[in-house]
Amino acid sequence: MKIRVPVALALLGMAQSAVAQTSEPAKCLSVDQAEALVTYILPKAVDASRAACSTSLSASSALMIENSERLTNYRAASESAWPKAKSAVTILAGDKLPQDMDDALLRPIADAMFSKLIGEEIKPKDCALIDKIYGDLEPMPAANLASLAITIVQASTKDGKKRGIAICKATA
Repeated sequence: MKIRVPVALALLGMAQSAVAQTSEPAKCLSVDQAEALVTYILPKAVDASRAACSTSLSASSALMIENSERLTNYRAASESAWPKAKSAVTILAGDKLPQDMDDALLRPIADAMFSKLIGEEIKPKDCALIDKIYGDLEPMPAANLASLAITIVQASTKDGKKRGIAICKATA
């Protein structure tokens, strides 16, 4: 079973799509950078999922509840994660971005790219499952959700097979 869309509300799908669209292999992300990236894009993933699922889910479903306390917490965690997430974005983008691009330019570009990629990954048939997972994960803080998502990416990689997001191997 592919876990790409359901787990972490398509966050990994976004990262995998971003890396897959590059013509050159990306440098690897540290686990901290990858987790920060997931934490950073989490509220954008929720917003993109809500938009993609607006005609498939009822207004009372967990995903469709606007301005929930959980989403407020995800947004706060996202802001705190930006410095490490920025380094992940620059690694994923490679030489497609100017060196030392100002945050006032980089963040809106990254936000738009992530929202678009995530939204493209979500199909109406995925919405009920995404909503269930989103509801089930409610008590989990953003940092734990990011750690779980990256652990799943690492665990799902078989020896010799590429994964969409390059995570550096930990040194012993």
